[in-house]
Amino acid sequence: MAILSDKLPTILVLAVMVGIFVSLRRYARSPRLNLWIAAWGLIFVHFIADWASAAYPDASPLVWILAAGSLLLSAIFFVASLTSFFDSRKLTGALIALFAVPMLAYTAAIGYNRDWRFLYVSASALIFFGLPLFICCIRKLTLAALVWMPACIVIGLFAVARAWHHQYDFGFLALLTLGFGLPAFLYLRRYWRLSPGVITSAGGFILWGAVFPLGYFVDTHFPTLKINPELWNTPKFFVAFGMILTLLEDKSYFLAAAKRRERKANEQLQKFAGITSRLLSGVDPGLISREIAEAICETSTFSRACIVLTNDGKRLYPAGYAGLNSDAIAQVEANCSSYWNMDHVIEIFSRGERLGLTSRLIRAHELEKYRLSVSPRAYEPDSRWQKGDRVFIPLQSTRGAYVGCISMDDPRDLSRVNAEEMAKIELMAGDLAVMVDNASLHRQLLRSEKLAAMGQLVAGVAHELNNPLASIVGYSELMTDEIKEGPARQKLDKMIREAQRMKRIIENLLRFARQNNLEKKSANLQMLLQDVLALREYHIRNHDVQLKVEIESNLPPVALDEDQFKQILLNLLNNSIDALEGRREKTISIEAVRRGDRVLLRFDDNGPGFRDPNRVFDPFYTTKPVGKGTGLGLSICYGIVKEHGGEIQAANLERGGARVVLELPAGTAESLVEAPLIN
Repeated sequence: MAILSDKLPTILVLAVMVGIFVSLRRYARSPRLNLWIAAWGLIFVHFIADWASAAYPDASPLVWILAAGSLLLSAIFFVASLTSFFDSRKLTGALIALFAVPMLAYTAAIGYNRDWRFLYVSASALIFFGLPLFICCIRKLTLAALVWMPACIVIGLFAVARAWHHQYDFGFLALLTLGFGLPAFLYLRRYWRLSPGVITSAGGFILWGAVFPLGYFVDTHFPTLKINPELWNTPKFFVAFGMILTLLEDKSYFLAAAKRRERKANEQLQKFAGITSRLLSGVDPGLISREIAEAICETSTFSRACIVLTNDGKRLYPAGYAGLNSDAIAQVEANCSSYWNMDHVIEIFSRGERLGLTSRLIRAHELEKYRLSVSPRAYEPDSRWQKGDRVFIPLQSTRGAYVGCISMDDPRDLSRVNAEEMAKIELMAGDLAVMVDNASLHRQLLRSEKLAAMGQLVAGVAHELNNPLASIVGYSELMTDEIKEGPARQKLDKMIREAQRMKRIIENLLRFARQNNLEKKSANLQMLLQDVLALREYHIRNHDVQLKVEIESNLPPVALDEDQFKQILLNLLNNSIDALEGRREKTISIEAVRRGDRVLLRFDDNGPGFRDPNRVFDPFYTTKPVGKGTGLGLSICYGIVKEHGGEIQAANLERGGARVVLELPAGTAESLVEAPLIN
């Protein structure tokens, strides 16, 4: 009973400790806490069995084996709880099972005083050499591993050598020393902070591991020295109190982090609310996109953000960015001007894994072909994020049209790359998409109204001018019979030419204003282009223009009105020839390719380019000298292409020159009748 009274306070304290750990599980559920509860439960079993072994010296060796085995098993649970894979039940279970069996076998052999040298040697080798090998197999080596692994191997070599010479107690003490000393290093590694809980637990593990060699040294060299046995249990209490403090500190840090996140979320909502109110007021998307990108970088985990938009559903332009250096900005601008288009963005959206409602996390290997800039920040190996990964949010209007995207990368906190973080940004992206789409529709509406009003005005003026002009032309031709050669006849001929030129202008005006019924039929685009080039062959050759024509083989037929389409081709060709006037090197490139269910026809030249690409299709807008053009050519082309269900776009090339792209639906006239295009 005296022995029980000596150990009872320690047993009661341990029981209270186990109860505290179990109660903390209600507030901090984690695999690590579960392993700690199991470890302290084994420590409690160790004290009960140790008391029974001391109180009943003649008890079965099983009692001592239970006491020593539960102590060793608790060390395994402590080590397993502090590994980097503690949340993986499969790996943690494998670690415990792999080392529990040889440890228990070693303990049982000592308990029964068996001289099984092979068992001791093999068990020691498996434990001390198997742990480094196990870690090497499941993860990459770190600098921390290069510290404890050599120590483990050296101790293992001594343990194997002593076991070979039948000194088995050394291996048992080495197991206890390493089992409770290694968690001190792992504890500091997992909780890298100088807090009271971490210092107390790590220091307690160091003292706990030192207890066994120190006790062996005292018993061997100072056998008469009387030391209170409960003094050796003090490190256990340091570890237990330190763990409880660590859990409370984690809870405190978590609450503080939650408050910071809540404050950040409120700031983000206020920031986004202010931007949303401006979006609803109809501000220019290009002006506010930069502000949106900066707000994302300020209030979210992402430190780099870029917004690209489109005006026509095809071409992209960088509308706003934040956190990008000058090289990254230059790369984005170059990609938008010469490489990216909306098809690339839509293709990206089909990849990766969904984060939130619309956002997607795209891995680095899936983005290699898109020439995206990569942040210089390095990341530790993590399944949530790797260097080069990006998050994309599509800007899709309520009618389903894509108008651009937001891309983000370089997160400061990987744990915040989740649906909750993306929700508010997705709402902002939805508002931006609606505003961009509304602005585009507004521009189309203004253009349609402008063209309709211009058409009515032109039709009325043209009809009023046509009759007197016909009289002028008629009487002038009659006068040519009366006036013979001479200065007067030359003036008359010039007047007739100018009158006929006016007549052609009026015909163009009427064609622009008139809604004709198209006579569509399946046409070979290559043959139409050859016919038009044949008309201008002499002029092209005479002006030293180098013509490059590339037409994709097996180009599908296009349903169109041949006469009107020849007018488009001739107009574009004439514009390119006029733009090259005065150039030393004159080059016109014509390319026809198929893109899905569309046929693309590109006209490129190395001229000065368009002064304002956004106005080239406006009626009467021209940069040609007086007498060289009326400004109606491209407007007429625009109307004809739209009536064919196609698109026409104009842009300046980065290397210099201009480009006009025609997009027409491929297929026969019959197929287009059965399945009309919806613009």
